[in-house]
Amino acid sequence: MKNFDSWLCYDPSNNDDQTIIDDRINQLIKTTYNPAAMIMEAVYEFTMADHDKTVEFVNENDMLGLGNFMYLKAYDFAYLLATKQAEKEFNNGELA
Repeated sequence: MKNFDSWLCYDPSNNDDQTIIDDRINQLIKTTYNPAAMIMEAVYEFTMADHDKTVEFVNENDMLGLGNFMYLKAYDFAYLLATKQAEKEFNNGELA
């Protein structure tokens, strides 16, 4: 549906602000804030506990565990950034 016609199908009673924000977060996670592409940025944000956990994985030669841990940390980092971006866009009226 074209953006011009979208107002014709808009039902304010079905408007759930959090759903709009969540949809935008999911879109941003798939594009702009892709966790796999943000692993290095996430590593820069590691706490000492995160660093200790990575050392533990390396010492145990658990590369699968290390990979999963790093990806999940990158996902959390990307999700936080995407959430901030989506909320900013929503508050600025950029999301409908």
